[in-house]
Amino acid sequence: MLAIAWTGLFFGEATAQQMITRTAEVTLLSTTPIEDIEGHNTQGSAIFDASNGDIAIQVPILGFHFKRALLEEHFNENYMESDKHPKAMFRGSIAGWNALPLEGETVQVLASGAFTVHGVEVNREFEGSMRMEGGELTLACNFEVRPEDHGIEIPGVVREQIASVILLTVHAKLSPR
Repeated sequence: MLAIAWTGLFFGEATAQQMITRTAEVTLLSTTPIEDIEGHNTQGSAIFDASNGDIAIQVPILGFHFKRALLEEHFNENYMESDKHPKAMFRGSIAGWNALPLEGETVQVLASGAFTVHGVEVNREFEGSMRMEGGELTLACNFEVRPEDHGIEIPGVVREQIASVILLTVHAKLSPR
């Protein structure tokens, strides 16, 4: 997700209070009575600014992998149009942010900001958790996305095989920059 040109634009110059990762894990799950479709991605990037609570996460769409190659092909070509919309992004802040959690403490957080998928930006709020341990900050979040909210069309012929609500799980361990 980063070599990190875009973070400089979003957060300004790097500071010791920034934490980053280039290996955030994102899982998507579509569950229907006909079949479950699960995709995994370990190429997500995230940056968190501990001085003000700003957060940015970027996930390359081509980084999602599925059990069957045909599912991956359809996901990228027919639904996500990865060539036109190569990444999903969230840019926002964590509400009421004051400081990193104490060592070993897990805190519940609420992030709000712009969530962009398939080129369509939607303002969203996401509940999640943060935990500081051994100098690393772990972020975790589960949330639902409706393909229609992002202009993703599901053809009628496969509508019964793809859920109208997709569950996404994000897990990231960030280290000081």
